[in-house]
Amino acid sequence: MKILIAPWGNPFGWKEVEYMYKGRKKSDGKKFKDPLPLIKELENPDKIIIVSVDTLADAYVYGFKNPSYNDIKKCAENLIFNFCQKELGFIPDKIIISYGFGEFSKMKFLGSAMDFYYDVFKELSFFFTELEINNKIEVIFDATHGINWTTILTYRALREILEILAYVYDVDLKVLNSDPFVENITSLNINVIENVKILPRIAVYNIDKRPVEPFSSEQDMREFGSISNFLYNLSYNKEEILVFLGSFYFALPVFILSYMPCSSNVKFKINEISKEFERNIKLKNSVKLEVLRELKYTENFANFSKAYLVSSILEKFGFNKLTDIPLSKIEELKNKVFGKLSVESNRIDKEIKDVKDLQNLNNEYQVYNAVIKSGKTEKVDKRNFFAHAGFEYNTIELKKENGEIYVRIYDNYRSQAEAYITDDLPKI
Repeated sequence: MKILIAPWGNPFGWKEVEYMYKGRKKSDGKKFKDPLPLIKELENPDKIIIVSVDTLADAYVYGFKNPSYNDIKKCAENLIFNFCQKELGFIPDKIIISYGFGEFSKMKFLGSAMDFYYDVFKELSFFFTELEINNKIEVIFDATHGINWTTILTYRALREILEILAYVYDVDLKVLNSDPFVENITSLNINVIENVKILPRIAVYNIDKRPVEPFSSEQDMREFGSISNFLYNLSYNKEEILVFLGSFYFALPVFILSYMPCSSNVKFKINEISKEFERNIKLKNSVKLEVLRELKYTENFANFSKAYLVSSILEKFGFNKLTDIPLSKIEELKNKVFGKLSVESNRIDKEIKDVKDLQNLNNEYQVYNAVIKSGKTEKVDKRNFFAHAGFEYNTIELKKENGEIYVRIYDNYRSQAEAYITDDLPKI
């Protein structure tokens, strides 16, 4: 599967030029205002995504009478669609219009700059999980025409998503950028500025905020009426999401499968939050049309998106939430998800072997400590908990039934284990 992604600014100021890539020109000899037609011809991607920003509608939205925010967003999307169709000769498979900021000739956009990143992360996560991927993902990122901050944030979101996908897929990333345009220059070379194999990694942060918060920190929640009610009634299981992501981050297979959410439920919650976010974008006619986002996304919204992405991947590979976990399923998880990580893989292998070697398991659950008769302690040893991939002697119970060994979390020390996982995540 090969994906071509390009962040764009305003395409209506671009000039036609002859592009060169891999020493070749467009086969039909045409000049274009963007390098995508040539890249498309030579790379033959399966999907093309354009990422742009709602501020693109600035000079065009006044065709609407009393526009809504949806009108503004749709206007920007149509501009991209029509430009691709008329000027470049193709239709992109997906156009992502995200949230901008700044003052322009006719409009003023107010809101957190990071809203763009969180929204693009969500949209790209949804996109990648809908693809039919065999084993390999190739992504080409063309940075030629992005606005500086949109290029940085799109690249950041994309890179983080690809690093998660790299746990189970072979992922390559190539970044392109053409020579800068100068008047009277008729040919520009498209340069490869990065060409790397993506390694598995997930970034998870523990933040004491809701997925969305008021944009202005000076405004009390009570001033927001329906927003306040929505946020206070928002049930999003922050701790369970963090335990799940933390378990993945620390490679703790028993906890991954015990806390794994249903991806469709997480996606539903993400969409509900996003709808509320857009319902609270206010338009005010002043000297310029002001577009105010009264809410802002936080890192916990990214945690939702990451939980959706990870759980969706796991489901595609045959995993789901379990309370009583067959040891064979843990071994399968290790092989399919952590096989590329030698340290984590070897650690889990050692724990699986130790459990398999136990001689005195029966069909009733026993705390691991009781099975090995080492004596019960009053708490979970933190060092052993992480060093043994969550197979700490006071943390799990074991039984053997019909030839299969089963593992589950010991409820007496569950909260202690949860605290170790979430407390050891980086905090922001």
